[in-house]
Amino acid sequence: MSGEASIRNMFTHGAGQIVNLLAPFLVALYVIPVCGVAHWGIVSVVTSLYILTGLLVEFGANLIGVKELSAHRGNLKYVQNYISLNYRYRFICCVSITLVLVTVFLILDVDLTYYWGLSWMAAWYYNPLWIYQAEENFKKINKIIFFSKALYILGIYLFIKDMHDYIYVVGLLGICNSLVYGWFYYQIPQRNIAFKRVFVFIRQNKSIVVSNFAINCYTQAPVFIIDAVLGNTAAGIFKIIDLFLTAFRSYLGVFFNVTYPRFCALMVSGRASARRYAYTMTMGNLIFLAVSVTVIVFTLPFLTDYFAFSADVVQGFRYSSYLLFLPLIIALNIPFYQILLFKRQNGFILVTSVIGLLITIALGVYLTRKYGLLGVCMMMYAVEIFITMRFLLKGRKNLKIHE
Repeated sequence: MSGEASIRNMFTHGAGQIVNLLAPFLVALYVIPVCGVAHWGIVSVVTSLYILTGLLVEFGANLIGVKELSAHRGNLKYVQNYISLNYRYRFICCVSITLVLVTVFLILDVDLTYYWGLSWMAAWYYNPLWIYQAEENFKKINKIIFFSKALYILGIYLFIKDMHDYIYVVGLLGICNSLVYGWFYYQIPQRNIAFKRVFVFIRQNKSIVVSNFAINCYTQAPVFIIDAVLGNTAAGIFKIIDLFLTAFRSYLGVFFNVTYPRFCALMVSGRASARRYAYTMTMGNLIFLAVSVTVIVFTLPFLTDYFAFSADVVQGFRYSSYLLFLPLIIALNIPFYQILLFKRQNGFILVTSVIGLLITIALGVYLTRKYGLLGVCMMMYAVEIFITMRFLLKGRKNLKIHE
């Protein structure tokens, strides 16, 4: 029954994610012709920066928070206290990071896109998706995602009119997310928690947050490396390459969000079906990904020939076909990453993530200098294979021990 329920949740959550998956394509295919590939590269770098800052603000809510709320569903007082404590931390973190970023921006005299991106700080604070994920309330998650992304796409098409308007692209997403997230955030009941408890909260969770930050650093690092080594135009081309990979990562995020609460619940109850559940869901996911990737690989050349894309966009789509099988490797590590999170193997995750980040930087810079964008593709495969093998070997051992 748990597998069937998760499949239903996948369809429910996935239906609402259609807008989320289409949004990057709709925005890119409009902004790039209007603003140019080089400006799209700047937008991509700024976006990656605020994605990383968001990880510090949310402080593992989609991992630790979901597990805690899922495992204590019957204890309303505990759930409300935990939610309140998380948001107390977020308030302190948002204020601190905003002050640091503004100071750095003023010193470095950065592009105005960075300043408009500060609207993301409010969005990261309000974001309530992790709470509804723990409740497996995917219908409400769908509403939040649909309205925020629909509002963002509408804003892009209304306000981006010439090449200089690229500075608003990142900020518009932050503003739209803040408005929708804030509406749902104020509907969540909370308790009055002392701010001094925040420091205990940080000490208890810092290792898994640092490891999650490192994982996302090696995910976002390619665009920073390319921008530093090859320039804004190359970074813009890479983000065209990354469009399909971003869509698949979003889908894998849906898969993780749907299966993680149920997996935690099964592990808490001590049922041996947890391992069978993980195996069944992973195999189904791999089959779906393999079919989807194969279809895209064979249809992509016809699409690029049919539409009158610029040479830069065509080059980006051609390189993207090299990365399309990467999600299959990423999907393999999800069940093992979940068991490591559940068993609090935070130290192992941290070490693996930091090593992955170091490999990304060293290998990424070397291969980018030597082979250009193709070198980045080679690096990404190498890092994901390393991460997956580490998680697989350790995760299998923990799953067997538990069972």
